[in-house]
Amino acid sequence: MKQSSLRRYYPLLWEARWTFGGGVLAGVVYGMASGLGLPTMVKYVFPILFRDAKGMKEVPTWLLQCKEQYLQNSVEAMTMLVCAFIPMIFLVRGLAAYMNTYLINKTGFQVLEHVRTMAFTKLQRLPMNYFHGQKSGDLLSRLTYDAEVIRNAIAQGSNDLIKQPATLIASIVYLVSAAWKQDSMAIAMIGLFSIPLCVLPISRAGKRIGRRSSAVQREMGETSSIISETLQSPLEVRVYQLEKRQQDSYGSQIRQVLRLLLKVVKYKAMISPAIEVVASVGFAWALYLGVQRGMSLEQFMSVGTALFMAYEPVKKLGALHALLRQGAAAAERMEMIMQAEETVSEPPDDEVLARGAIQGKVEWCDVSFAYDDQPVLRQVSISVAQGEMVALAGPSGSGKTTMVNLLPRLFDPQQGMVKIDGCDLRHWSLRDLRRNIAVVPQMPVLFQDSIMENILVGREGATEDEVIAAAKKAHAHEFIKRLPDGYRTVVGERGSSLSGGQRQRIAMARAFLKDAPILILDEATSALDAESEAAVSESLQSLCQGRTTFLIAHRFSTIRMASRIIVLERGGVVADGTFAELQSQPGTFRKLLDAAGEA
Repeated sequence: MKQSSLRRYYPLLWEARWTFGGGVLAGVVYGMASGLGLPTMVKYVFPILFRDAKGMKEVPTWLLQCKEQYLQNSVEAMTMLVCAFIPMIFLVRGLAAYMNTYLINKTGFQVLEHVRTMAFTKLQRLPMNYFHGQKSGDLLSRLTYDAEVIRNAIAQGSNDLIKQPATLIASIVYLVSAAWKQDSMAIAMIGLFSIPLCVLPISRAGKRIGRRSSAVQREMGETSSIISETLQSPLEVRVYQLEKRQQDSYGSQIRQVLRLLLKVVKYKAMISPAIEVVASVGFAWALYLGVQRGMSLEQFMSVGTALFMAYEPVKKLGALHALLRQGAAAAERMEMIMQAEETVSEPPDDEVLARGAIQGKVEWCDVSFAYDDQPVLRQVSISVAQGEMVALAGPSGSGKTTMVNLLPRLFDPQQGMVKIDGCDLRHWSLRDLRRNIAVVPQMPVLFQDSIMENILVGREGATEDEVIAAAKKAHAHEFIKRLPDGYRTVVGERGSSLSGGQRQRIAMARAFLKDAPILILDEATSALDAESEAAVSESLQSLCQGRTTFLIAHRFSTIRMASRIIVLERGGVVADGTFAELQSQPGTFRKLLDAAGEA
């Protein structure tokens, strides 16, 4: 486990430098008040209160002069002043601790915001094929649980890396100074010698914490995946009576997470007692030598307090080591997103084409593509003229959807190139390219917003009249008017409050509103009844006039609309012609017609 995997996120502290700096400063004040203030109180304040002649020799001259000059030997007033020194130290210490905690937590939440934004932004840039091998629940776990662990490691960890050493150094400085004056350096050194020995339990526990933390975060991803899968499939779970299976699966996963979490807690809990045992041996040995050398209680109390204050930050640094191990495990999982290859990227500025309006000629030039070494397209070469309406036909898995998904660069071909108006798509800016392509997918997704806003996805800034006109063309206006709030009706998550046909018609309204020169209809009418399909088909023919259109459909009533049909099988083009030409020829298209009873 390498803690260096956290390095990507440390620069985020610069974004919150003033807040973080204030928190660290408060932490240093806390450390100084603890490491120097408390031993000083034991050494100088108590002798004054109890008027110990031996101890009074150690009291600073300025404090004795203050007593003589301003308090005129008033024992009661002097006692009150000295006693006030005690809450003063704890007041400074408490205020510093409060400001440290508040400001560091604020810094942590700012870091968390940046981490999640970075990962979410990266996901938007990754090609579609990246998501084919990922579980949505696991990705969600990385953006929530893992990001939270990184936040804690970066903000709290960075704070303790400064705060605890400050306390330790202040304690050691006081300890060495007091021991030097009292000729007891040997005792101090024996006590301090036990501090390096504390590294042993910290190191051994840290390695185990790192391994268990990786396993915890991995299992948390699996747990999120089970939840996501169950929530997204309520119909299948109930109809196929999978409730018990899902409950057992979830219960088993939770128990596994709990088992691993307890192991992390076990090793983290071992660090502090182990350090205390090691430290107590050193403290006891120092105490023994102090007694043997004839040290008074007053002399040993200040040295012992400083020695105790030196052990406390060591315990905290042990906990910090465990925290950084957990953070490193979370960062490794986050790096799987951050380091994922962006195979679809913007072209360099000097290669971006200065383009006017797209005309619409499309070419696939010797294109090959595969998912995880599974070939989908094999050396496909097709040319489609501007304004031509082309249907892609073929059995499932023949590469139809993959072929059209190359147009908006949802991914890029592994061999060959795709051109629009004679230019390689990789020389277009993604914004310019995608602005000129409209898509109606087989399973359109609506966002949890009003119907008006869902249609406006097609063209932001369109007027309400334009939205309504687009809905009418998609034959969606009538059912929208019947909804409780009309166009202001908020649909459920993924449009769950609407039927499949209604969702498709709203998605189609988006395409009408976008009015792009290239149109992709991927089973766009599959969820419509015969009457609605006939009405929408009439509107589609109007929409397709002058636009390069690609139809993917299994319904031959839709395919008949195309002026040209390209038949794919096993990733290659096996036929190309009009409906009448292909209908009369033996081959894949004829088999599809026979299977559909359209012969």
